[in-house]
Amino acid sequence: MPRVVVIGGGISGLAAAYTIVAARSDLDVTVLEASARVGGTQSTELTDDGFLIERGPDSFITDKPWALALAKSLGLESEIISTNAEHRGSYVVSKGRLERVPDGFSLMAPTRALSFLRSPIFSWRGKARVALELALPRGRARDDESLAGFVQRRFGHEAFERLAQPMVAGIYGADPFRLSLRATMPRFLEAERESRSVILNLRAKEKKAKAEHGAGARYGLFASFRRGMQTLPDALEKQLGDRIRTNVRVTSIARNDLGQYALTLASGETLTADAVISALPAPSAAPILRALDARLFSLLGDIEHGSTAMVTFAYRTADVPHPLDAFGFVVPTIERRACLASTWASVKFAGRAPAGMCLLRVFIGGQNADAFFAQGDDELIAVAKSELRDLMGIAVTPHLTRVQRWPHAMPQYLIGHLDRVAAVERVMQDHASLALAGNALHGVGIPDAIHAGEMAAERVLDYLPQRASMS
Repeated sequence: MPRVVVIGGGISGLAAAYTIVAARSDLDVTVLEASARVGGTQSTELTDDGFLIERGPDSFITDKPWALALAKSLGLESEIISTNAEHRGSYVVSKGRLERVPDGFSLMAPTRALSFLRSPIFSWRGKARVALELALPRGRARDDESLAGFVQRRFGHEAFERLAQPMVAGIYGADPFRLSLRATMPRFLEAERESRSVILNLRAKEKKAKAEHGAGARYGLFASFRRGMQTLPDALEKQLGDRIRTNVRVTSIARNDLGQYALTLASGETLTADAVISALPAPSAAPILRALDARLFSLLGDIEHGSTAMVTFAYRTADVPHPLDAFGFVVPTIERRACLASTWASVKFAGRAPAGMCLLRVFIGGQNADAFFAQGDDELIAVAKSELRDLMGIAVTPHLTRVQRWPHAMPQYLIGHLDRVAAVERVMQDHASLALAGNALHGVGIPDAIHAGEMAAERVLDYLPQRASMS
């Protein structure tokens, strides 16, 4: 029986294994996970007093279909919940105060003129510069462009530093002057190419989306699960059963004399496999693949990753002076604050806190993450409390506190990333029975990671019949 080994039990590796098992019952599939649990950053804590605390991402995006489709295939459709429609929206810190992000502002561009014009976030000069985008010609064709360069070229410096930069930082935690627009947000580049004006293109798409929503779209842009994001990896773990081995770390992969893969484990054990899927983060995958192909070691090892720390607090809602009428706030770099953003978890999704209580998450990291990671938990808690006191007026002791660190967890798609991806794919032509999953190459979100796992599984499935016929 041909054996497939999946290295890494995050959502991408689990999706890969599930896809293979569903397609081929005749294959021996094993998932190796170095830690004590599967699911990677998708980790949910349910407390005895009724709080649901996400240790990692709190939602997934729905305009990419793969997470929704996987959840439905696992029978989880009834567990999917949408964001709170009453309080959709967010704040941004502007001159030390929380100001409402204009309705219809799409990361870097406004789609609703009146809301934008009324906003105190921009000066009149800044508003005029954004409005000029409606008349600007298309930019010249470029091989690649930084996200910062694109926003400033189309909308001006003020729009970039006041809204685009903090919103992008909340997603990637990276320097937007180094981030590749094509690799991170190609839809804005496509909008310019299609319609000349990005604003006009976004308005047209918003109008179309409203029409489709009226026709019966079920979810908002973000969704989660009733009992938290760990619901999805838990369901996959149940399906895969004893095919999963935890606390097993792979140290290297090589070819044996029979042309199979020989996987050396930290315990000294060696496993053989006919096909391998690496679903590890690039910094972990690179050294394991070094003996197999030094080119992969170099290409994957050079992908930079960002870190973040998150402090979660529970308060009595009555003790929070600022209205909890949005999903949270983001912080521009120019504000020179310690926090990157805050998510008001119990406002964003139902069932995250008991009645009369609220759950707030504060993110500390981004470009200054390494300095904060050197601090202890008490120091991070003090920083987060200080930020909430200054920005939201919260002065009481929290009912609950949690600290979570994710070092080097977010790949940063810098200028030239797509060239690196193409180089990896050329190398992979020499390894037909090896596949790469995870979020290092084709998208950082949960749906992207799931899709990468499924595509890795398809690659292996395409190979294995050939291998079986040769044996």
